[in-house]
Amino acid sequence: MLYAYRWLQLMAIGHIILGVLFPLLGQIDSVSHIILDAMAPNLILNSSIAEHMTYLITLFGPTVASWGVLLLVLTNNYYQQPNKAQWLGLMLAVLIWFIGDSSYSMLNGVHAAAALNSAVAIMLLIPIWQLRKLYLTANKSHA
Repeated sequence: MLYAYRWLQLMAIGHIILGVLFPLLGQIDSVSHIILDAMAPNLILNSSIAEHMTYLITLFGPTVASWGVLLLVLTNNYYQQPNKAQWLGLMLAVLIWFIGDSSYSMLNGVHAAAALNSAVAIMLLIPIWQLRKLYLTANKSHA
């Protein structure tokens, strides 16, 4: 189970780093073009709209970083003091994000985002599911 815990820590730290870097990366023309092409694959954007979309996308970086901090804190706390409420919180957070974000992405034809979401959700949900054993074991030892 230690590997599942360490993997979630790594995913959280990755979110923090990527979230902090995202606004900076979005200012690099070649990177912002890749992001815009993935987010609006079938659209030809004028420079004003492209600039506004780049702003909104890079603004998302701090949200990703803060989500990473929350994931790290909750994962660490759960590993130290496992309980069902925290485990459910981890599961629900990922599921709510995944279903909402992926549905909205698919409805708007942004299949790349939905594919990325699917990969990230799997990389989060499998170790979270494996860590449920911690609270199950803790409940047995307190009974």
